[in-house]
Amino acid sequence: MKVLIVNGHPDKASFCSEIYKVYKENIDASSHDIAHLNLGELFFDPVLRYGYRTRMTVDPIIEESQKLIQWADHLVFIYPIWWSSMPSLLKGWIDRVFTPGIAYSSNYSGFFLMNYIRGRQFKKLLSGRTADIIVTSMAPTFFYKIFSGPISVPDSYGISVLKNAVLSHCGIKTKKILVLGNMRRESNTIKTRMKFLQAVEKRAKGL
Repeated sequence: MKVLIVNGHPDKASFCSEIYKVYKENIDASSHDIAHLNLGELFFDPVLRYGYRTRMTVDPIIEESQKLIQWADHLVFIYPIWWSSMPSLLKGWIDRVFTPGIAYSSNYSGFFLMNYIRGRQFKKLLSGRTADIIVTSMAPTFFYKIFSGPISVPDSYGISVLKNAVLSHCGIKTKKILVLGNMRRESNTIKTRMKFLQAVEKRAKGL
């Protein structure tokens, strides 16, 4: 399997960076082809400055990222949830990388709702791929287990937008969601974090 691991936290000293390290170190390199992107260490413009009206100047990081999402069979996203969303760095990377013609295409003729019902509104160009989502959050873990599926409320958008909008929209099925909640609270101890890293290690080894 070809696996792309993406760390969306801009701080290399973050716990997400430790998760990223553990996932990379424990995935079986003899069974998988592995690529990884640590977005905080890459220099690219994360702002889609003209929407899709005008193409931006060619950026080698964005071009390579697009090749990687097309190459991968399985994608792993690691990031913190901030203000019920993903970091702007990761959101900007998605805006610039998951573009029409690369991740999906839209039908601009006819009535949107009828096209959507008939499955003719969008062509999912990344179909057949799967993903893992691994996040940290100040909110409790159980909150996301309840509200990151078909039912979502604003505070759960940090997962549901990626899972149910971006990935599903492009044909990518989310296989596993791991959440470490209560970050920076008293219950978030070293023991709790180590237990979570063990779960990450288990997932990476079992891929």
